[in-house]
Amino acid sequence: MAEKPEINLSKIGFVGVGVMGRPMAANLVKAGYACTVFDINSVPVKYLVEQGAKSAATLEDVGRNSDILITMVVNDAQFIATLFEPGNAAAAMAPGSVVIGMSTMSRNTVQEVATRLKEMGIDYLDAPVSGGEVGALAGELSIMAGGPDEVMEKCRPVLEVMGKNIYHVGTAAGDGQAVKIINQLMVCVHNAVAAEALTLGTKLGLDKQMLLDIISTSAGNSWIFSNRGPRMVKEEFTPPKSALNILAKDIGFVIDAANRLNHPLVIGSAVHQLYKMAAADGLGLLDDSSIIKLIEKQAGMGDG
Repeated sequence: MAEKPEINLSKIGFVGVGVMGRPMAANLVKAGYACTVFDINSVPVKYLVEQGAKSAATLEDVGRNSDILITMVVNDAQFIATLFEPGNAAAAMAPGSVVIGMSTMSRNTVQEVATRLKEMGIDYLDAPVSGGEVGALAGELSIMAGGPDEVMEKCRPVLEVMGKNIYHVGTAAGDGQAVKIINQLMVCVHNAVAAEALTLGTKLGLDKQMLLDIISTSAGNSWIFSNRGPRMVKEEFTPPKSALNILAKDIGFVIDAANRLNHPLVIGSAVHQLYKMAAADGLGLLDDSSIIKLIEKQAGMGDG
């Protein structure tokens, strides 16, 4: 393993500047960090450059200019392709630098990636987030970090720019993802049952907006109901705040983790099927609140 030089962690690379990544990167720029950003979508990159970030032509360029490389990509495949082949960002990073994975990914993938990075002399912090676009914009995300104590403390000032609630949940890669999938199990269930509740209310002849107003101040409320409920009522499914395909992916990780432990998930498994049905029904690229369209279709209320 290569000897680790002193790294001051002042230069930050950010790959994946979409709905969540763009405001996260913007907050780092505002905090004075030298940020180099990369995304296949040029629009958010242009915005960040206007805020003071630098644009990278390739992923290797990002790695070369990063003491800390943050990834906020869509899935495991993009994560691996960013760091290794064909992107090779990790190969361009100096020993002693850090990769922070902030997307929701499978535990197995982040554990394997952490091992590969360690062999290259690069530290890894497993730090998925929760709080949605609102939390990202405000710099008030919840961050569930798994990694060695010394790596966590080196990265804490950076995490505190993006998040309000910083939790060091364990010392191993995969610990952050373990906490996140529990959160996502509840997110997926709450989103689906919100759609089911509003659909049943409509079938009973009740006004959706009235139900939203009442339940939002009653015991049946949840953060998801208050956040997704208005989109369901107004049918604001595009452009998506968070695409349904993302939750379909996340609940898949939940089921995979449970299956590896031979652990039963009765409600989670049923909800997993609903998200797969919704994606198959053409809702995958719409906002995840669009699952109500599938529920309404099943209830015989039009084409969904």
